[in-house]
Amino acid sequence: MLSASLLAAGTDTTRNQLAGAVQALSAHPDRWALLAQHPELAAGAVHELMRYYPIIFGTIRQAADDVELAGVRIPAGTVVLANTAAANRDPDVYEHPDRLDITREGAPSMLTFGGGVHYCLGAHLARLELTEALRVITQCMPNPRQSGPVPWKAMSGISGPTALPLEFDIGHYASPSR
Repeated sequence: MLSASLLAAGTDTTRNQLAGAVQALSAHPDRWALLAQHPELAAGAVHELMRYYPIIFGTIRQAADDVELAGVRIPAGTVVLANTAAANRDPDVYEHPDRLDITREGAPSMLTFGGGVHYCLGAHLARLELTEALRVITQCMPNPRQSGPVPWKAMSGISGPTALPLEFDIGHYASPSR
């Protein structure tokens, strides 16, 4: 049961995050082209895309102890919903938080994978899968254009596009590795 849960969780989240990343990049064709021409940026792009366009918007926790946060007392036992998507756009943490910058350097950790004892077990594998997928997709599908609406699942639990209609030019970018 544990293995099945981990496989399902890793497949669903990575697939949905890839669709969200492709949607975000297709809406920013200059960044798509930059990534296609410089595939070495893919790992940083994954981090930035998960910060900018996450498929998990929050996490539910229960306060173990009495806590005061920003002047609000949270008694032990209180169930709290932390909006990690909002935290990933905090202007006190990220310079130009509403800008998608796949060349962003020195960015602090984003909270999409959780943190501490609740950090995602599959984070490293997901990053590798997303990095390689974005390298291939951006090089093989030049000049993407969304050709229809992109509906998303509800924001409860794992979200992401339910459909992502794209058109792109035939061909691929030249890559130094080919």
